[in-house]
Amino acid sequence: MEHHGISKLDLKRRNRMQILRVIRDKGPISRVDIASALEITRAAVTIITNEMIEEGVLYEVGEAPVTFEKLQKGRRKILIDVNANYKFVLGAVIDENGTSVGLTNLNNDILDKNYFEYDENITDRDIIDFIVKSCGEMMHNSGLDSSRILGLGIGIQPLMWSRMKVYFKDGELDFSSFSKQVSDAVGLPVICANSIGVLAMANTWNQKQGSATNHIFLSCGMQYNLAVVVDNSIMEGYKYHSNIVEKFIVNPGGRKLEGYPDGSVKAELTEPVINKKFCEILSPESTPILWEFTGGDYSKVTNKSVALAASRGDEAVLKALRDLLEGIGVLINNVSNAYFAGDIILHNFNMMDWSFEYLKSFLKDLAGEELAKRVRISEFEGKLEFMGGCTLVIMENFYKRGGL
Repeated sequence: MEHHGISKLDLKRRNRMQILRVIRDKGPISRVDIASALEITRAAVTIITNEMIEEGVLYEVGEAPVTFEKLQKGRRKILIDVNANYKFVLGAVIDENGTSVGLTNLNNDILDKNYFEYDENITDRDIIDFIVKSCGEMMHNSGLDSSRILGLGIGIQPLMWSRMKVYFKDGELDFSSFSKQVSDAVGLPVICANSIGVLAMANTWNQKQGSATNHIFLSCGMQYNLAVVVDNSIMEGYKYHSNIVEKFIVNPGGRKLEGYPDGSVKAELTEPVINKKFCEILSPESTPILWEFTGGDYSKVTNKSVALAASRGDEAVLKALRDLLEGIGVLINNVSNAYFAGDIILHNFNMMDWSFEYLKSFLKDLAGEELAKRVRISEFEGKLEFMGGCTLVIMENFYKRGGL
């Protein structure tokens, strides 16, 4: 005989998950207000939250403050919140330049971190060994055993998939071989995903529900990547194919590149193209300061040397940078309109203060002050990218499981 419907365990998990979601979005919050937000009885909320308090998942913060604007009669509400130190999480992100690993609590407060910058001889085994060793040292240094760790979340940048032996299978990325290697070595559950998505989620994690519409995450480098966060989830089309943005046009009729429209992001804004543009203008006459810094050596035309030349007032360099920033501004405007974006988060753009202000000024002239205000720099770059992996575990192994 078949049985249909939801099991008691699934129902319990769902109820707890909904309560945790409300607390994350609005907490600290009272049981009365949770019941109102979820449209369930206060008695049901009390039973569930009391159980979660006994387990250590939640804790009572204290009485709600009273203001003159909103005086309360009778007993004051008791506020509850997530116990940030109930469990801990490990995270890592593998990108084209290095691997970051870190340990946080459930509030994403950083307890430990480590970073491995690559050289030209780096192998997948070197990266895995670094992650495993770092996780073991962090747990030891913090006095934590595996029972206190929810898991290890790992984001892998698309350009690193093949190096880490991650490939598509039946239309989806297959992380199973990689995650098993790491899980067996660290003795913890391992969750893997596209690093673009997990970094997008980490940057929107502290945003309250309803504070913005969709969040746009743009990542610059050897490859451009885009993630769109809708209702705290990555839009389906960008979970794996985050480099679709490279086909977007930012300069109609501009530079040509086989397989891409003329003036595409790939042809105009990626790191190799940017370096090529500065090499094209490098000369003692046109760019005297950049020429001095590099000695006329194209291999020394880097973000750092370009930034130094710009700071010293090398006019041709400044003009090229302004042209580049305007191309980025056009892209931001396009994706903002296409996805009805709230925040637009820029990752790995290495902008100086003046260049970020120039970008916002350009956006203000192009599309209005409102768009310019919504652009911000990623909080988690370079050595802090592991926060994407930590956020992934907190979402999947804590909130979506109701703290069970």
